[in-house]
Amino acid sequence: MSEYMDTNETNNKKIISVGHIALDYIFNVKSFPEPNTSVQIPSAKKYYGGAACNVSVGVAKLGLKSGIVSCVGYDFINSGYSSYLKNLNIDVSNVYHSDEEETPKAWIFTDPHNNQITFFLWGAAKHYGELNPPNFNVDIVHLATGDPKFNVKCAEKAKNCGTLVSFDPGQDLPLYSKEDMESIINHLDFMFMNNHEYERVLKLLDIDSAELMEKINTLIITYGKDGSIIYHDGDEIKVPAIPTNVIDPTGAGDSYRAGFLTAYLKGYDLKDCGLIASCVASFVVEKKGCQTNFPSWDDVVNRLKEKGITNI
Repeated sequence: MSEYMDTNETNNKKIISVGHIALDYIFNVKSFPEPNTSVQIPSAKKYYGGAACNVSVGVAKLGLKSGIVSCVGYDFINSGYSSYLKNLNIDVSNVYHSDEEETPKAWIFTDPHNNQITFFLWGAAKHYGELNPPNFNVDIVHLATGDPKFNVKCAEKAKNCGTLVSFDPGQDLPLYSKEDMESIINHLDFMFMNNHEYERVLKLLDIDSAELMEKINTLIITYGKDGSIIYHDGDEIKVPAIPTNVIDPTGAGDSYRAGFLTAYLKGYDLKDCGLIASCVASFVVEKKGCQTNFPSWDDVVNRLKEKGITNI
């Protein structure tokens, strides 16, 4: 365990996420329908989401400064999302507003085995190509689902600013060309993927796991209920999941990234960053919605103590 004492200096550290702000509609279904058939859904409720914004909200809830670079539509202000982010003191000065397009939206369907199918409306996100990356005078820039070309530009800009770069291709992985993926990897300090995305990236780049690990300082692969593995400097660090009652797995990965990066800036070693990340995710999956049940830092510390982990 790493020894750590919280300070005001630590709490002034800042993470900016790049990528989608979205309105989510989340459904639990008994099974996915076959083509040309239908299934019933119990209800339809709007939630705040978007992978980048999930990370930004998680970072803010955990006590660090947070911001986001994104594109939203004409319906963003009246959706309540805008005032919600401002109340969390999240920096939205680099959010582009479109007068013609809707805010991105996701329709997410989860079966009893926690398999998911997502339909995503890009809407205002089509404008990423028109944007220039801001000056990233922050501690970490996290690149989430969004426009691959814009993410590549942001990775390059962040590195030129001396900023640590984190990347999670997520479900937008099929949008990346081999060239875009190679370019972004050349600028990374952290790369997060689940085990399915990990295999797809290896296939896309036509390399083996050893070659990928040589390219990335810290590689984190998540395996759902089986925990995660952190690869760094030739070491393989296994991190268990924190057992809990899973109601909705949506947003678990984003909350893991928020917890990990926050812990890293607070000075924890990589194993403890993973434990803290797993603990943050354990809260989020207990309720439906990616941001519904984000914990505070004290909530995380107390849950880990309950699990016998006392040095956080």
